[in-house]
Amino acid sequence: MISLSSSQTVWYLTRGTGVVALVLLTAVTVLGILNAVRWAPRGTPRFVLQRVHRNVSLVAVVFIVIHVATAVIDGFAPIRWIDAVVPFRSAYRPIWLGLGAVAFDLLLAVIVTSLLRARLGYHAWRAVHWTAYGLWAVAVFHGLGIGSDAKQVWMLALVVLCLAAVAGAVIWRVAIGWPAWTPTRVTMAIGVVAVPVALGAWVLGGPMRAGWAARAGTPRRLLATDAVTSPTPAPAPVAPIVLPSQTSGTGVTRLHHLSGNQARVVVALRTSDPRSLEIRVVLNGQQIARGIAMSDGSVVLTPPQGAAAYRGSVTGLEGGNIAATLSDGHGDRIALMLALQISSTGGTSAQVSIQGLESAGAQV
Repeated sequence: MISLSSSQTVWYLTRGTGVVALVLLTAVTVLGILNAVRWAPRGTPRFVLQRVHRNVSLVAVVFIVIHVATAVIDGFAPIRWIDAVVPFRSAYRPIWLGLGAVAFDLLLAVIVTSLLRARLGYHAWRAVHWTAYGLWAVAVFHGLGIGSDAKQVWMLALVVLCLAAVAGAVIWRVAIGWPAWTPTRVTMAIGVVAVPVALGAWVLGGPMRAGWAARAGTPRRLLATDAVTSPTPAPAPVAPIVLPSQTSGTGVTRLHHLSGNQARVVVALRTSDPRSLEIRVVLNGQQIARGIAMSDGSVVLTPPQGAAAYRGSVTGLEGGNIAATLSDGHGDRIALMLALQISSTGGTSAQVSIQGLESAGAQV
């Protein structure tokens, strides 16, 4: 068994704040439209709805900031602080993370111009506020393109409800005052049809299909592949390499929930040697109170470029201690032992021991 329950806190916080932020952005958009058509509940002054709209916007910013901060702090994916505001330059799913940065930048622009409305003037403020429609749509694409829950029924149902709320509000705004501002209203009417159609077609052809994580731009080392259930052809012969007998490494550990109570733990490490090794451990098993009871596991040790990777199965698991027997596919076998220390955020340090079992050219 390996204990990981506390290491998931930051990851769950990232997911939860992202979902709440989507709901809040939907409320901000709908409330903005209600203000635009000068609607208010009977007996309620209009300024009350305006203040609710402003306050919900500020709360949305708070949740988005927490969402961004926890995504960076989590450390599992290579997301930097600058990726939150500078779009399309991330090493992790650059397009879909970039859309999140665009939505965040637009939201900040909308809020800042609202606070400075008296100095900017109505026309400048209104021009910026028109981007709120695009902001919401971009946030939806971001959430489905990068989120861990894109295939979950509850998440899809939530997106449909948010989409229906915004579409209904937009249709109401288009209908009120027709035919004044006809070109703008026609554009809004086209958008309220085009966005759901485009979103539905993209979801079916993208996030709902197998292999989306790789196509979305997830770095290869983070893909939760399992060398036990998905055998990899033996690599071509390459030059031997000297492996250290003792070393240390750092990385991250992540728990993935599968169907039922099945779960998968992925440990990704990089050693601190000048010629660092990459070690990836995948453990499959049954989730229990404080971790996972392993049913099978696999390990891949990747030396520096130009050397064959060692692959094999986990032979022992006790607490944070993992033992495995690996082969490079050409007769060289090693025994790998890892002593893991996992922090509450999933950050992982390890003591690594490597012992040669057979030698057909490699020096261990």
